[in-house]
Amino acid sequence: MTRADIDAEVQKQDSQILKAIAEEFPDDYAALIDNVLVAARLGGKQAVRNTSRVAVAELRRRYAPLLPSTPDNEASQALSAQLAMLNYLMARQTPATCNNYLRNGPDAVSAPDREFLVHLDKIGATLFHAFGAAKRSGLPAAGPEDEDWSLVAQAFTKSGGTPVEMEAIANASQDFARLCPATVKLFSAALSLPGEPGRHVKTALLYAIVKD
Repeated sequence: MTRADIDAEVQKQDSQILKAIAEEFPDDYAALIDNVLVAARLGGKQAVRNTSRVAVAELRRRYAPLLPSTPDNEASQALSAQLAMLNYLMARQTPATCNNYLRNGPDAVSAPDREFLVHLDKIGATLFHAFGAAKRSGLPAAGPEDEDWSLVAQAFTKSGGTPVEMEAIANASQDFARLCPATVKLFSAALSLPGEPGRHVKTALLYAIVKD
């Protein structure tokens, strides 16, 4: 097996996250393929999957600090992908599973179907495009001001959000049955905010999701 074979397999699988890494961070993609090639020679398919997953997670943690400089367009796409996943989980999974996903990520879903994996792939791809856009943007890495959070709180309340729901989101309360619907309202409120306040809030929410 060669690098070309591994690269061809990536293209055949149509992995959007790996394509995004290749486009935005070609040197990291080349190193990832080299690691996968070693795993393929030594350990087979499961080793390849594990190596790829670990490498992508390491890259995500490495580039997460770039998020505050992400332009609004890419930040909106990345947060929209997170929102789409929550809507999918609310439609297909139990409230407990959806809540667990918010705390523990994809491992919360014990039997992922193809639609879940497509959403997960899009989340990863939009994040790496956001990282790449942030690296190129030259925008200041500014966090949200109190006024920015006030604006998103107003939009959250206007969409039917309550103080109890906001507190549950802030505390990631697993025993709060409506945590996923409340988080959907928050993400939707953030996506509705234009300009720099909106960009600051979106990138802060994304960073909170991916920093761990």
